[in-house]
Amino acid sequence: MTSKKSTSNKRKVLDGLKGAACSRTEDALRKIQSGMTLVEKELQSGVLWDRLTRDDKVQLEQGDFMVLCGLGWNFLNGPKHKETTKRDVVDFLARVNRTLREQLADLPDVEIGKSPTKAFVQLQARYERLKKERDELRDYLNRVLTRTHEWHLERLQALRMVRELKEAAGVSVVHLHRR
Repeated sequence: MTSKKSTSNKRKVLDGLKGAACSRTEDALRKIQSGMTLVEKELQSGVLWDRLTRDDKVQLEQGDFMVLCGLGWNFLNGPKHKETTKRDVVDFLARVNRTLREQLADLPDVEIGKSPTKAFVQLQARYERLKKERDELRDYLNRVLTRTHEWHLERLQALRMVRELKEAAGVSVVHLHRR
C-alpha cells in the first residue's frame, strides 16, 4: 500500500515541478515580449538614445536588454532558450540597432566633446546611408542605361527592316528639286 501512495505523491510532486517550470518559462517570455514593446516605444520616442548615452553605449546589447526585461543578463545562453528565444531576441536587437543608427544619421551633428563615440557612430551611420543611396542610384542608372541600349538596338533593327523592305519592294525615293 505504501508504494502506491508514495508513487502517487512522487507523480504529484513531479507534475507540480513541471507546471512551475512551464510557468517560469511563460513568465520569462512575457517579460521579453514586454521588454521588446518597451524598447520599440522608446525607439520611436527617442528615449532609447538617452538611455544608451547615459550608459556611454551606442547600441543596445543582449545583456542590457535582458536586464531591462527583468531577467539575468545571461538568461538566453541557457540550454532551454539558446536555440529558440535567443535567435528572436538577437534578430530584434539587430533591427533595433540598425534603426538607431538610421535615426542617429538623421539627427543634427553631435558635439564631439560631449560624446566622441556617438559622434563617430553618427558619421558611420551617415556614411552607411550614403553608400546605400549610392548603390541604389547606381542600380537605377544601370537599369536606365540597359533600357536605353535596348531601345537603341530595337531602333537599329527597325531601320534595317525598313531598308530591307524598301529594297525588296524595289521602291526608290526620287528627290524633287523645288524652286
